[in-house]
Amino acid sequence: MRTYQVEIKEALCMTVEIQAENAHQAEEMVRQAYNNQEYILDAEHFTGVEFTSHEKEMDEQYRKQKRYEHER
Repeated sequence: MRTYQVEIKEALCMTVEIQAENAHQAEEMVRQAYNNQEYILDAEHFTGVEFTSHEKEMDEQYRKQKRYEHER
C-alpha cells in the first residue's frame, strides 16, 4: 500500500464596499481594517474547497533528485 499526502484548501470570500480616491487606496483601507479585525471571515463566507493528492514516495524521490542535480 502507498502513502499519500492530501492537501485541503478552503476558500472564504467577503466583498466590502468602501469609498476611496482610487482602487489602491480602497484596497489599503480594507487591508488595514482586516488586519485590525474589523472584518472576520467565517463559515458563512465559504465559497469552495479543493483537494489535491501527492504520492509521498514520489515527492521524496523528486526532492532527492533535485538536490543531487543542484550539487553537481
